[in-house]
Amino acid sequence: MDTTRQEEFNDSLSATYGVAPATFDLDSLKNGITTGDQFLAQENTSGSLGNERICPRIQRDNPAKTINDLPPEILVRIIDAVLDEMAHLPYFLGGYYLATLKTLAAVCKWWETIIQSTPTFWTIIESTTTPDEMEYMLRKSGNCLLTFRQLIDSTLDVFPIGGVDGFDFLDFVSLNMARCYMLSVAMKWGSQAARVLKSPAPKLRAATIVASVCSIDKDIHLFDGQAGVLEDLWLSQIPIRWDLGLPTRLRRVEISYRSLPITRLPHPRQIVSGLSSCPEIEVVRLIGADMLFQRLNWTGLEVQMPTLELPMLKELKLENMSVGGSGYILRSLWSPVLRNLEVKERSQFDSIAALLHPPCPLLVEFVRRALPHNQLFSVTLESVRVDLQISGGESHVGISVRCGNPDELSRWLAEEFAAELSSVPELRLRVSSTRHQSEFQGLRKLLEALKNVERLICLNVDGGAGVVLAEHLASPHQASDGWHLNWPRLTHMELGDAWKWPTLALNVIRERYGASEKEPEAPDVGGLKRHAPAPLTSLWLDGMKSTHPETFEDIERIVGKKALDCVYDDVDCDGRDSE
Repeated sequence: MDTTRQEEFNDSLSATYGVAPATFDLDSLKNGITTGDQFLAQENTSGSLGNERICPRIQRDNPAKTINDLPPEILVRIIDAVLDEMAHLPYFLGGYYLATLKTLAAVCKWWETIIQSTPTFWTIIESTTTPDEMEYMLRKSGNCLLTFRQLIDSTLDVFPIGGVDGFDFLDFVSLNMARCYMLSVAMKWGSQAARVLKSPAPKLRAATIVASVCSIDKDIHLFDGQAGVLEDLWLSQIPIRWDLGLPTRLRRVEISYRSLPITRLPHPRQIVSGLSSCPEIEVVRLIGADMLFQRLNWTGLEVQMPTLELPMLKELKLENMSVGGSGYILRSLWSPVLRNLEVKERSQFDSIAALLHPPCPLLVEFVRRALPHNQLFSVTLESVRVDLQISGGESHVGISVRCGNPDELSRWLAEEFAAELSSVPELRLRVSSTRHQSEFQGLRKLLEALKNVERLICLNVDGGAGVVLAEHLASPHQASDGWHLNWPRLTHMELGDAWKWPTLALNVIRERYGASEKEPEAPDVGGLKRHAPAPLTSLWLDGMKSTHPETFEDIERIVGKKALDCVYDDVDCDGRDSE
């Protein structure tokens, strides 16, 4: 229970029983009467209490025997704990709060008295209630803040049967927004919630408004600019006036325009302007429209705004805002405490250069901060898509975009982060592209920048990228003390598609480990000593044993049966089931 609710709850106990919860009058219970009885005397819906004993007598020196022997304030807290879970359900769940309240009240007369006498128990009003029930709950809640939840049948896209009409419920909510603390509204047409969204909400702390279809003609000035304590906001298919700013106390915001026409999307400049009104913002998630058959061309992105510092921003996710639009937003923001950064573009086909150049300080510094504590470094290059995942310490960066030149990402990493990459211990690489090896110069540079890889995990490396990787593994380079193979500390290799290129895989293993297996000391090369790499402790060749058994046996003779047994037993070194 948050602070505001706890204060209301304590005030409710004090008002109900006339004393603070910690000093509840036990002497009054000895006579079988509580001040709660006196409170209910004015409104008794279950018949006269008379001399009926509604609670067992409690002696100071007699320990409690049943739940009804507990002091009322403890019983109230127990019931509240049950109901509090229902107050924080997702927008698509619920609908049975009042029914649960009635069930608890039907346990016994004492429980009914407790529930009838506690205003905070009547503050969650759902669209499954009838008009009379809503008015009753509004009266019973006193002056407490309210939670409104409108539910929608997710399969039929209609308001649920058995409660108030959806339009009437939203009208009821709009009339009581001044007391609204939490708002959860789901509907088919966005226009149905327009009146609620335009109503001042000075006490609102959290709002979720989800529409299946946007049917709002004009962008909405959210809550008429009067939601000064709003901290959590989630909107879906609801266009708003970014240029007028967001609520100043906002901490977490998620806004989705997934099904909106591209003409209704806010310009990146408007988004940055709106965020400037939220100095305490911690989480920002923006999801643009799915534009498989449309083209989003922002204008004015070449004129960069002054950098906006958001000192508390910890998470930033941008999806389907176009590569150029996401790049503009990233170059406009700065946060010293950012922990999670994700950029996704699944619809539009664009150049990734719009995201990487000119340099984006937020992106560059965040990647630089994550690499030294690396726990995951994963690079995926496909024909028209790139994916980068980096995790280190408490930081995570993810970039997944459709683009025309995937190798540009590899080049950017190698040139911008050469120093940090030199200490990365594990590389997860996946390349599904038929491009020639000459088109993977950026990948070649990236492999060279990764100087101390100890674990290599490749699900698949197709085309020219496979040749580039093989050359890097098998080719030595000259140093002052002799010849060294790249990645001399490499002890774990997973080549998931080596069965597709068995000859190349065998040649790589032979060139890298064959000489050291045959002779105690590696032979000299051109008068200089050739230093042997660390022996493999585990080698995984998915499918090789069954498709190319002779090649598998040749590799086994080079690296040793133990290295292969590590991954071909029942469970391999990493817990993967063997083939």
